[in-house]
Amino acid sequence: MPGEDTNKASNKKEPLVYALSRASRCFGCDLRLLENEIIQLKNEKDDREVYCRKCSGLEGLEVLLSGNATVTRLAKKYSSIKFVIVKWSDTWKCYERKGLLVEKQALERAQKEAALR
Repeated sequence: MPGEDTNKASNKKEPLVYALSRASRCFGCDLRLLENEIIQLKNEKDDREVYCRKCSGLEGLEVLLSGNATVTRLAKKYSSIKFVIVKWSDTWKCYERKGLLVEKQALERAQKEAALR
């Protein structure tokens, strides 16, 4: 149909995690977080609380940066837990996708399978 979005994948809401654009501190454990570290934000009564990967329960997941579409597609397929990593762009004034946070075994399987192609 004209005017209808044909890209079904863009309509799905995937959980997000954020790459810090400046240093911060974890709200849970007070750990000092550096730029580009992966964090999860939680909104509590008009405040945005920053949590490190350990406090968010995401420490067992691996970072897969953008760049290899085949590995990304396969890792996303094989991982039962996945988060999209985004980072604020001062240039574009919006969040840009930087990669995925996926299970370690899914990433390893995807890399092996992509190498065979």
